[in-house]
Amino acid sequence: MNSVKILKSQIEDIDILNHISFASKKHWGYPDELMELWKEDMLLTESDFEVQQIYKLVLEEKIIGFCAIQELTEAYDVTNLWIEPSHIGKGFGKLLLSFCIEKVVLNNKPIIVEADPNAEAFYENQGFVTYDQKESLPKGRFLPLMRKESLTNSDLFDNA
Repeated sequence: MNSVKILKSQIEDIDILNHISFASKKHWGYPDELMELWKEDMLLTESDFEVQQIYKLVLEEKIIGFCAIQELTEAYDVTNLWIEPSHIGKGFGKLLLSFCIEKVVLNNKPIIVEADPNAEAFYENQGFVTYDQKESLPKGRFLPLMRKESLTNSDLFDNA
């Protein structure tokens, strides 16, 4: 993974990032009707770049994934984590999520994610626990709500 870089994403990346999120979601075999139903919720907007920390994963000068985290009053929310389908399962998601948590999570608040059911096991492997579910579209479909307690660098020194 020598040619891998994780960089702060810029608004100029928005089209590539939105393409990656759709391709990654489609990778799980969702039909076009469902993809269309979820399209509006999946699109990054210009305002997302103002309120979220968005980092891109670059492999050999090509963006192959991104992660976005937003700090809320009570928690940090992983709003997006997507990897180009040809690179799924190769450790890039774990690398990107770990980097973003280390870079963005500065206060001792839980980290939450509203996960796709296909990503629940991935998040469990990263230390997240399912604590509830949220009904999604279409009716009768549920998304796991997951959380992980953060341990910031300052907490490590406070407990020493």
